Amino acid sequence: MKSRYLRAILLILGIAGIVAFELYPTEKHEECFDKDSMDFYPYGNHGSGAAYVEVKPLAFKCKLSKEDGHCGIGFSFDEKKNWNLMDYLVLDLHSSADLKELIVSVQTFDPSHTKDGDRSSLKPVMKELKLTGKKRYELSMNQFYTPDYWFEQQGARYINNPKRFSLVNGLELFAGWKNPANTEFELKIESVCVEGYGNMPFIILVAYIGILIMAAISIRTKHTE
Repeated sequence: MKSRYLRAILLILGIAGIVAFELYPTEKHEECFDKDSMDFYPYGNHGSGAAYVEVKPLAFKCKLSKEDGHCGIGFSFDEKKNWNLMDYLVLDLHSSADLKELIVSVQTFDPSHTKDGDRSSLKPVMKELKLTGKKRYELSMNQFYTPDYWFEQQGARYINNPKRFSLVNGLELFAGWKNPANTEFELKIESVCVEGYGNMPFIILVAYIGILIMAAISIRTKHTE
């Protein structure tokens, strides 16, 4: 009888722990980057279908010579960033009406394949983005992918080469595959931030439930002896 009451108490404590976890406020981490911490460069050339590209800090104008071309802006951070614990890339963008689709490419350093000083060997982790004028976009890091062409160019294997955000070199934002040719595009980047939500309360909950389970097993063992 005593062990039954103890198990009931442990059950109540477990339920109370789950309720406390649900009510505990989520801890948010945010890091934003200003233009002084970035080195800007134009993305695209005549070979990639760009008729011209004009780049300013956090803004670009460009025109495509063909619909499947690319043009836009790239920027490198003054030091590599670790975004492994970040959940979202958040961009405040103001795009011209004819710029319908944007490719957002996180440029990462792959120790096995990236060469120092060679931007073309950086590992891109990309996401397509439908634009609607002036808007704040929250892009889940889980939705980014590395395109097949990078593996082919670098001779890298798909196996044991997951996407990593521990060494982020910079970003590239450029017109996607569904934009008209011979039309001027313009994009202004109001802000670039990353956001993450701490998982410490969840870790504490798992440890708490684990202790209760061990206590319940101990009570059952003593009862059966």
